[in-house]
Amino acid sequence: MVKDNEKGRLLTHELNRKLYFAEMEEKLVKVTYCLMADDLYTVDHAIPELIKIINLLEQEQRAIMNSIICIEKQIKIEN
Repeated sequence: MVKDNEKGRLLTHELNRKLYFAEMEEKLVKVTYCLMADDLYTVDHAIPELIKIINLLEQEQRAIMNSIICIEKQIKIEN
């Protein structure tokens, strides 16, 4: 049984992860909109923003993989 403290920590972690994805989505929509709507906003402006979004996605992917590895280790310890 997971303690209440642990449940709160897990909930906070998952909410932060959700917020992180929402922030990336917002940035991606902004870049896309600016490219479509603004003649002054060029690909040269968009590329650095898109690279930042890609880096954020890679960081989140690593965090998810680290969580999976931790869970696997816990399962091995319990067995």
